Amino acid sequence: MKVFLNYNLVYMNQEMSPLNDKEEVKRLKIQLELEKEHIEQLEKLLNHDPDTGLLQKHVLIQRMRRFIKQKPMGFAYAIIRLDRSYQRIKYTRDRMKVLLYVTSERIKEIVGEKNLYQSDRSDEFLIILPGITNKEKIKRIITRITQKIKEYHNPPASDITFGCHVGVAVFPDHAQQLEDLQINTEIALGIYEHKREQGFIYSPEIGEIYHQKEALESILLKCVQQGFQGFHLVYQPIVNSQNKILGCEALLRWDAPGHGAVPPTQFIPMAEHSGSIHFLGHWVLYHAMNQVKTWRHEMGMDIFVSINVSPIQLESQKFVGIVRDILESLELPGEAIHLEVTESSVMEEPDMIIDKLKQLQSLGIRIMLDDFGTGYSSLSYLNQFPIDTLKIPKEFIDDFPNNPQSMDMVRAILSLARNFGFNTLAEGVELKEQFDSLIAEGCKYIQGFLFSRPIDATDLEELFQKQKSETQPEP
Repeated sequence: MKVFLNYNLVYMNQEMSPLNDKEEVKRLKIQLELEKEHIEQLEKLLNHDPDTGLLQKHVLIQRMRRFIKQKPMGFAYAIIRLDRSYQRIKYTRDRMKVLLYVTSERIKEIVGEKNLYQSDRSDEFLIILPGITNKEKIKRIITRITQKIKEYHNPPASDITFGCHVGVAVFPDHAQQLEDLQINTEIALGIYEHKREQGFIYSPEIGEIYHQKEALESILLKCVQQGFQGFHLVYQPIVNSQNKILGCEALLRWDAPGHGAVPPTQFIPMAEHSGSIHFLGHWVLYHAMNQVKTWRHEMGMDIFVSINVSPIQLESQKFVGIVRDILESLELPGEAIHLEVTESSVMEEPDMIIDKLKQLQSLGIRIMLDDFGTGYSSLSYLNQFPIDTLKIPKEFIDDFPNNPQSMDMVRAILSLARNFGFNTLAEGVELKEQFDSLIAEGCKYIQGFLFSRPIDATDLEELFQKQKSETQPEP
């Protein structure tokens, strides 16, 4: 508009020769081209992501509004969120930008450039599939995307791989309004990201699960705030080859008001998500450590208690100090405590976690590596881990020793532990045959229903007392 105004003013205020007229027109055309190029560049900056070059979310929102207004055009809307393996990559931001760009190119091969958008989050992509509402077809497309994303990258990043979580909702099947469609897609993503599963399509059942989870998470937070209402500890004995109880594992249980017993596999992730795991973890540490102090003092037995530690707790800078303060306040020796950390939690930030585990070991605390063999630990890191005991998962014990594959896996872990100087503990032992075979193969500690289910402190104390009386010589 400004250019055309200037052009008209020239003719209104100046008498120009034909030659000058041609030169002015030429100059104005050049100016118009420059203005047009400037507008295009500005539009590109406003609409495109600088890292991937993809159109941004607000452009997709406008496109979906048009589709919804047209109504005959059904479509699927998907959110693709890269998993935590992407966030753990130990490279510069420039390297992560390259990996993000390569990932966008991989997705683009499947859905096309015009259907792929960049989210407001740097680790998230948005997809629209116009005219596609068939769930089986959507699943096939999502499966191709997840498989493509997981492929290893080219050198020098040939050791890098990461996955993703995907949530999908379909218009008009799952929502009639754009805002509801976005919410339902987020719900589908959140439910299956929480369960560590890959993409899934929204359904009313998924929505119900989400709302129940939200309600239960609110109750959990309230119970923590009101003095850990409904929470209590149970203990499962840990024995040696002579069936002698050496210690126990402390396990957290929760009876939620109005819901009854909620399994740890359900409420622990909720506590981690809400951040209340820090308060719960502190509560568990104090009560389990206080309980083992009571047992050691009253029965004169050098027993230990094993306590599970959440990855979220390990990430806290205050964690080592909290453990140290409880030990000092209870005047409890460090060897009375075994802390269990999962393989995946150690690999989240190996260098930082290794340093913390070394600090804990310096207090005399023993470190157990739980779920060994189910994750992705590196032997090069395993050699550096300040670990005292490898815990063999129940899933390897279930078919042991009758399943040759389970036998090979258990033997491999036991051999690896011997080479690294670690003790071993097998969990989930339910049969005498399993116990005898594990002891014969060199496993040091055993835990499982063969000896006892998790029981309360009073019942476990009776087992301790019975064991103590049986080992005392007759007068």
